Amino acid sequence: MIEYFFIIGIILIIGFLATILFERTRISTVLILMAFGFFLGPVFGIVDATEESLIAQISSFIATLALIILLFDGGMMLEIRSVLKAVPKSTFFTFLVFVVTLILVTLFCTLIGWDPLLGALLGAIVGGTSSAIVIAMAEKSGITREAKAFLTIESTITDALCIISAMIVVEVIVSATIVAGDIGHMFLAAFLIALFTGAVAAIVWLFAIEKLRIEKYYYMLTLAVAFIVYSLTEGISASGGFAVFIFGLTLGNAKSIIRNLSMSPELAMASTSTLKRFQEEVTFFVRTFFFVYAGLLLMPNYFAFGVLGVAFVVTLLALAGRMLSQKVVMGGNEFTQQDKRIVATTMPRGLAAAVLATTPAVLAVTGPEIPDFAPIVFGVIVFSNIVATFGVFLFSGKKPWGEKIYRYVSYIWDKLNAPDDELVQIEKKEKEEIEHELEEKKKKEERRKKKYEKKKKKVVLEELEYEVKEEEKELEELKKKIEEKKEEPH
Repeated sequence: MIEYFFIIGIILIIGFLATILFERTRISTVLILMAFGFFLGPVFGIVDATEESLIAQISSFIATLALIILLFDGGMMLEIRSVLKAVPKSTFFTFLVFVVTLILVTLFCTLIGWDPLLGALLGAIVGGTSSAIVIAMAEKSGITREAKAFLTIESTITDALCIISAMIVVEVIVSATIVAGDIGHMFLAAFLIALFTGAVAAIVWLFAIEKLRIEKYYYMLTLAVAFIVYSLTEGISASGGFAVFIFGLTLGNAKSIIRNLSMSPELAMASTSTLKRFQEEVTFFVRTFFFVYAGLLLMPNYFAFGVLGVAFVVTLLALAGRMLSQKVVMGGNEFTQQDKRIVATTMPRGLAAAVLATTPAVLAVTGPEIPDFAPIVFGVIVFSNIVATFGVFLFSGKKPWGEKIYRYVSYIWDKLNAPDDELVQIEKKEKEEIEHELEEKKKKEERRKKKYEKKKKKVVLEELEYEVKEEEKELEELKKKIEEKKEEPH
């Protein structure tokens, strides 16, 4: 029992160090934490993560819990204007990527001898990104707010898209009764109901804050409402994840929304500020354990050569479909080159794909002729996360590593091929660039110190304001007691 608390502490410290490493080098926290989980469970056996263990059996619960909290966080941290601006293109991009990936994977599976419907099932399962991982990657990737909204909306929609599509393919395999009208109705109902439920729940909750004057335990109560919103929306066969995202988006943009409502802006804004502060801490905790948990589920036998080969090709096809769709949808000047590159490579698959691949309904239709169906999905999860990690590493930040590497290779090439008189100029230019970079680093460090001091003063002021408010409350209580004593009969 004691060793588990030690492991929890180590996981949190590694999560913190991985976050710092990401900020300094742009190496994503996802693979670091997943690798730690893999060594913790399957490799060294410190934590039992076999198929019969409790950890494996509660995988769908853990995935759903992480999904709710991270989607809520994703909505909270976005500006509603950026979201509304990104919705049309992001929705079109989502469906285009999904359809192109589905077609490419189906064709590939048919070529290697699979039944086309089983290929379509694999394509449906791995056709969408993991919102939990995408939100974590997009948060500090250096892309614009519009691009963050673009990726977040896409990953939120694909969770439901994959689940509904996979179940439709299973139904077609079993009974062949699904028609195009039914498919369109299912998608439309899933997202429109979720949109309505999430928005209404958030507005009702904002009214409740004002009327009930809720100040204590505000975050936990809001999280409770988010769980209820997810459960009720899923209970009526709509997208619970999308509803939670809309719920968080509405609360996170309370300032813009309450202008048109007869509410107390001071209370709503104070509550929202408190909510965001707590949400950052909880999101770090959940995100860290989510990725370590994902690593625990990767069994060594999943890495057979044949399985990895199929998974690698499927990942390449998914990347090709994504890059093609990105050029079609993001071809204009609305997004920066950095945005386009990050969007094209941010394709991580997560626990949603893993859970779908191991559900009884899917296992029932795969048959004995394809024994490695689920391991292929886990292979795609690993490869897609590697692609996304390299994308973030190479293309994120103010000075992306991809450009640095290209510049360095170009410099070496120029030196090798330049005549002696030009070589002096090239080396002089290099020296000037190094001096400029050092100067920029110095200025950045000074700005960081000023920012830290400013933040420190802000925290001190907030503490003083809190103490003043508490003292005012005590004075009010004392005044009331004095008034009550005066009114008492002598």
